[in-house]
Amino acid sequence: MKKYLPVVLAALFAVSMQTECEGAEQNASEAYTKLIAYKTENYLQQSVADFNAALASTPDELTELLAAQADVINAIDPEDENYDFFRTTMQFSTNELYCREVGEALGFYAGIKKMSRPCREPGEDGERTYDFACFVDFQVPYVIVEPELLTVAERDDTLLSFQEEMQTYLDGLGEAEITAGNFRTMLTDKAEELTERLSDEKMELSSCEISLLEINDAGED
Repeated sequence: MKKYLPVVLAALFAVSMQTECEGAEQNASEAYTKLIAYKTENYLQQSVADFNAALASTPDELTELLAAQADVINAIDPEDENYDFFRTTMQFSTNELYCREVGEALGFYAGIKKMSRPCREPGEDGERTYDFACFVDFQVPYVIVEPELLTVAERDDTLLSFQEEMQTYLDGLGEAEITAGNFRTMLTDKAEELTERLSDEKMELSSCEISLLEINDAGED
């Protein structure tokens, strides 16, 4: 019997893993069905105040909402037609509700990157690698001054515009500019320009904080 024990344990482990995966898939499916109901025909025209209030009005409802959102985000395919709804609108709103509940300041977290000079040989995982790569993560604090007047579309567009314009700015820089000693200052100055331009009487963005700045340069051949 002892010689069969490893086989039995392996089989039990495989069944356990399969059960856990099936359970996770079921949770994600149920969460998806629950949350997609908030994607109404006019949700983008709703005020942030009304949209967020419909998501959760009590701490218990917020706990369930956060768990459901996490289940969806961990399982959703980027090709899903509702991917942007969950990654933008729902992500922003659940974060706003959480921050309000715990008394934290709001912050938009995002990342940009630039890669060039692709290597001839793929990496160990088979994916393309690059001799030059730059990664930047940032946090943009923001305040919704008039949640009853700010629409969901306006909020989403403001935050996404910040990320998109920062990415466009990075794309336009050469490797020499990125590796220069003042690159962090250049990013901060650009972010400051954007926060001023994108802020209005309904929503204000504050100075951007760069939490990660990584530059990998293997040099020219």
